[in-house]
Amino acid sequence: MKISESISISKSPKEIWAFWMPVSTDAQWRSGIVKAEWNSQPPYGIGSTGVHYTNDLGAMTWKIIKWEDGRFFEFVHIEGRLKGSIASYHVESENGGSLVTINAKMAGPFVMRIIMVLMKNKMINGIKADLQKLKYLLEKQEITS
Repeated sequence: MKISESISISKSPKEIWAFWMPVSTDAQWRSGIVKAEWNSQPPYGIGSTGVHYTNDLGAMTWKIIKWEDGRFFEFVHIEGRLKGSIASYHVESENGGSLVTINAKMAGPFVMRIIMVLMKNKMINGIKADLQKLKYLLEKQEITS
């Protein structure tokens, strides 16, 4: 199952990238994430790893598999209930601000894949809500890292 959602944000790609890179900020805008951290040391890029801690799915370790500094990164979950799922964050200039896109290709054990298909609309709405919160935080400059 693939999901792709975008939103326009009136901040530069550089500002958005700077907000994303600590990874700990994911807990501020991504629903269900209670803590996020890098396992790798900077500089970050292909092969770097991190972990998201969630209330519902527990710890999920991921690894960067594609990287374009300042614009794009893609990661695959290597441990946890969503093992094999791939997601990417992309930011590009748009009309003096930025277009932010999140892509997700869900995977996992057979039972999880069935659950994901049944909950597809909820997952899409969740990503849309996350993007709205990201927009709100960045445009209101209520950023803490």
